[in-house]
Amino acid sequence: MNVVTEKAGISLVLVAAALWATVGIGAQLVPASSNIGPELLGLARTAIAGPVILLVAIFVLGLKALASARLDPALLTIFAVSNAVFQIGLFKCFALLGVTVTVFLTVCLPPIIAMVWSWLRQREPVTTGNVIALAHAVVGLGMFADDRGLGSAATSSAQGLVTAVIASLAFVTMSYSARSLGRKAPPLFVAGAGLSLSCLVLLVFLPIVSVASLPALTTGVGDPATLALVLYLGLGPTALAYVCYCIGIAGCRSSLVALIASMIEPAVAAGLAIWILSDSPTVAEAAGCTFMMIAMLVLWQSERSLARKRIGTTESGSTLD
Repeated sequence: MNVVTEKAGISLVLVAAALWATVGIGAQLVPASSNIGPELLGLARTAIAGPVILLVAIFVLGLKALASARLDPALLTIFAVSNAVFQIGLFKCFALLGVTVTVFLTVCLPPIIAMVWSWLRQREPVTTGNVIALAHAVVGLGMFADDRGLGSAATSSAQGLVTAVIASLAFVTMSYSARSLGRKAPPLFVAGAGLSLSCLVLLVFLPIVSVASLPALTTGVGDPATLALVLYLGLGPTALAYVCYCIGIAGCRSSLVALIASMIEPAVAAGLAIWILSDSPTVAEAAGCTFMMIAMLVLWQSERSLARKRIGTTESGSTLD
């Protein structure tokens, strides 16, 4: 299979980002009367997307290539468990915080958390740009917290912010394991196998988290509109998005193109939330989102500068542009 061109690769990454931005909209449109909670939405999403991505991987790469791939069982388990935590946390946050705030938090917090983790492990130097990015992220979180009155008794908003942080930590863990797995196996195979195993993890823990959820699944999808939304969440912003991203990123010369998704997704999600759900953020929430986005931009620029310094004496740095 020929690798896609740079232009086509970037286009596919943008398509993936736009699809990811619709997850919250789809989740919010699922009728409350269906009793399909966040745990079930996460289960349905992975149950549909995992096998579909595996089929695409077989079609694109061939069974021979997949048979020769090596997936570390421990890393794959870490991927599956962290993905299951992320799925539940993400859908819970949509209900507790709304689409716009949830997307900004779960997109912008993981790079900040990964940066701090690199500091603690002394894998990356503490740069001025990174400190500025961290400060903006903390201010953004503070504005969300202050706007929702979290200084008082525990509220659903407090639960939402804590859940967003947990989901972001799970996403970082999933990303690290996926990167390690991707060194010995095709990304499409990693995504398909990881999501499929994540579905099994959710099936095991679902009775513990929510006893009444499993019977609600068959009842809820009995409504054609609800079934269509659940299928969309599994096929559109999960299966198709992952396929577009994995194929697209392979055609890009620089890993920095992954940040395109991080920049585009919150803006698209916010626009759709305002248009379809009339989910307009408050002034404080808008300010918090702005600080989060500034943190991402500063972090991006800081990482680019650091990368250029590392290769300054041996490379021209043109591959980073």
